[in-house]
Amino acid sequence: MTFKIGVAILVGLSVVGSATTADARWNRRGECRPAMEGAATGKGVFGLGSARAREAAISNWEEAAESRYGRAFSNFDRAAGVRWDCAKNALITAKCVVIARPCAARISG
Repeated sequence: MTFKIGVAILVGLSVVGSATTADARWNRRGECRPAMEGAATGKGVFGLGSARAREAAISNWEEAAESRYGRAFSNFDRAAGVRWDCAKNALITAKCVVIARPCAARISG
């Protein structure tokens, strides 16, 4: 009986140890890189152009962050120091620029 308990404890410790090693490899939460820029334009009236430009700028920022730093840094929701600059260039065209620091997210799978 004592032997079975000892084996169970050893198995449990090895599982915890392997999970910790995997987490250390992938868990980079809180690590941020220098600020990057994303920019885009959008067409529409009554604020629709600005909304489209913002969404496209976020996509542009995420693609640039992934290209430069990898998938762990490409989530705009985890970005730090987000600054927006949106302006109308013409009657129905809006341009948005976003500057933010990409911060890591935990990658799973």
